[in-house]
Amino acid sequence: MKLLIAEGDKLLASQDLASTGSATATVRADRDSEVGCLKGQVQRFFRAQGDLTGPPYKHSPSSAVGLMASGLRLRGYTKIVDNLDLGDENLGTAVLQHPTTGITFLITVRNGQKPNIMIVGKTSCYERSR
Repeated sequence: MKLLIAEGDKLLASQDLASTGSATATVRADRDSEVGCLKGQVQRFFRAQGDLTGPPYKHSPSSAVGLMASGLRLRGYTKIVDNLDLGDENLGTAVLQHPTTGITFLITVRNGQKPNIMIVGKTSCYERSR
C-alpha cells in the first residue's frame, strides 16, 4: 500500500504531468476494497484527477498519456494495454503494470470533458490481514 501511494505521488509530482496539466489525489489507498477480488481478499486504490493547462487544442491526449506512461516505464512498469487500441484524437489511455509488485496504473486523458486527466492505481488482490 505504501508503495502504491509513493508511486502515485511520484506520478502526480512528475515533470511529465506538469508539462501538460496538473492533478491531485482523491483517494490515497486508505481503505480495503473487495471489488474484483476473491472472497477473503482485498485490494487498495489510488485515484487522482485534474485538468490540462492551456486551450484544448494545445495538448494531444495521446501525447500527454505517453509522457506520463514513460515515467512509469522508467521505473519498471510494462504497458499492458496500448493507447492505439483504445484511443482516438480526443482520448488517450495507457494501462501499465509492475511485474514484481503487481501494481497497475490506468492513465486517461481526454479533451472536451472535465476532469481531463484521470489516474487510477491499484494493488493486486491480497489476503485481508486480520
